[in-house]
Amino acid sequence: MLNEKQERLKELLENNIKNEKVGTAIAITGSWGIGKTYFWKAFLDSQLSDERIYKKNNVFNRKYAYVSLFGIESLGDLKTEIYSNIENYHSTVEIPRWIKNLPSIFKDTKVSQFGVSAPAKIFDSLMFNQVKDAIICFDDFERMSNKLDIKDVMGLANQLKLEKNCQVILILDESKTEDKNKEKYAEYKEKLIDETIKITSVEPLIRENAKDIDGKLVDLMVEFAEKLEIHNFRFFQKVIKLYKQFLEQLPEQVAYSTKEIILVRILQGYLIEDYGQSLNVGWNNFTTEKAMEILEQTNDDDLNKVTHNLFNKLNNIHYKFTGSSDGWFIQFKNWFEQKDQSNRDILYSLANSELISEEVELLKEQRKKLWDQFWNNKIDIDFPKQLFDRTLLLIGVLEIENLDFTCTILNKLGALELANELSDKIYQWIDIELKEDQLSFIDNFASWKRSKNNFYEYIDKYQEEHLYEGLPSLLETVHQYTINNGWSPKHVRSLEIASKNDWKELLFEKIPNDERFQYVNSNLIASKMIKQSMKPELNQHIKKMIIEIYEEKGLESEFYKNYMNYLITRLDD
Repeated sequence: MLNEKQERLKELLENNIKNEKVGTAIAITGSWGIGKTYFWKAFLDSQLSDERIYKKNNVFNRKYAYVSLFGIESLGDLKTEIYSNIENYHSTVEIPRWIKNLPSIFKDTKVSQFGVSAPAKIFDSLMFNQVKDAIICFDDFERMSNKLDIKDVMGLANQLKLEKNCQVILILDESKTEDKNKEKYAEYKEKLIDETIKITSVEPLIRENAKDIDGKLVDLMVEFAEKLEIHNFRFFQKVIKLYKQFLEQLPEQVAYSTKEIILVRILQGYLIEDYGQSLNVGWNNFTTEKAMEILEQTNDDDLNKVTHNLFNKLNNIHYKFTGSSDGWFIQFKNWFEQKDQSNRDILYSLANSELISEEVELLKEQRKKLWDQFWNNKIDIDFPKQLFDRTLLLIGVLEIENLDFTCTILNKLGALELANELSDKIYQWIDIELKEDQLSFIDNFASWKRSKNNFYEYIDKYQEEHLYEGLPSLLETVHQYTINNGWSPKHVRSLEIASKNDWKELLFEKIPNDERFQYVNSNLIASKMIKQSMKPELNQHIKKMIIEIYEEKGLESEFYKNYMNYLITRLDD
């Protein structure tokens, strides 16, 4: 669409210059920061020849002046600004630069009785009279001084158009023009403006300034701008700058997913920083739990609706805006809140993790293609080696059934050495994992089985022979759960195998004599453990054992009988 606007602008100007006796006035409008000035300058540069000399077939190589209205306080100053900034691309006689600077010299002369320096006024008039057959661009209407009346600017533009055959370009955001000037602009608009070119997207500016950034990431920024209606390029300037700064802190080779999450977190950060107050959002709204709550809410409150709609848009752009409170989230939250500088070591670790993850996905995709070729009769003699190489790097990622099936196929294809080497590597991996943490490994890789194979049999045998190795004691398990408020699969396993005698020893000997339990008593611990959440289905069994232990203690005497009966009644309290 931008190309269409450029072609339309070219057609309008060429037609006027070639066929009309008076000039034209064209307004280029759009929201503040969207790239109106960039659009105009890029358009003009694309039309001018490299030599910038007059050619009959190029009507744009002509006098040209670009004038910013910012800081200009009078109509006289505006005229001076026009002729002193004129660029002459087709005349053999150009206004010498020392003459252009003369007005500032004349302005230092004494003011006459008429309130203005006569030499300066005469010189201004003479020089401005030379401005004709030119392209004149007025910019920065929004920043125009209140001492300069827009009526005078529009009147001068009309004079340039009708009397001096100039093509006048006005660059402005109609919605941001000062109230009084807005009314005057609307009044003069019908008389002066022949055509309006509206710039509605910041996309060209983003793409122009992000040429060294991955195309998909640039697309993400563009989508972010369009869906959230952020049309101020200064926002994206900050995003692009910070994105490059963070990449400089990382290794030279990083995964695409790393670049992607960095860009997402930076867009998120500047959204909160620049628009958080108006959108009623902060970093705490973007934690996974809170974000899901906002996405699922159906509250009719207007403020909640705004937030809900925002999060829906963000979620559609990329799920990581609302779906992950990861390490990157913490680093960027700290950076934007200025609580801490980003930790280079942590950034390296996160980037390496992402790189490994991306490499794994690539290997899995390559392996999948090999299997597609296998099932479609498209493999050749190199297939066994290719399958072996990729599978070897995925040990620890693939399920044991997949690894076993790969060994089987290598054997079937006669690649016995490769099959045996792969099998040995798988056994080595299983050994290391079982010795390090057998319960976690079994839970992740061998807690359920779809087929019977040698690897599973090996794991089962190891588990039988090393059932109690590395498990914490019942005392350590109870301490971890009741005092430290945490547990692991090892603690669950320890609870599962604890005997009645273990519980008796715990309640009557170990807890009363362990300083770690000095602020809680044995009976309170018993009450907590019959309601534990590590494995709730064990609770009735634990309660039954504890009651039996108390009842057996009560057999020693009438005193202990009454004492233990009381403790039993307290278990559910």
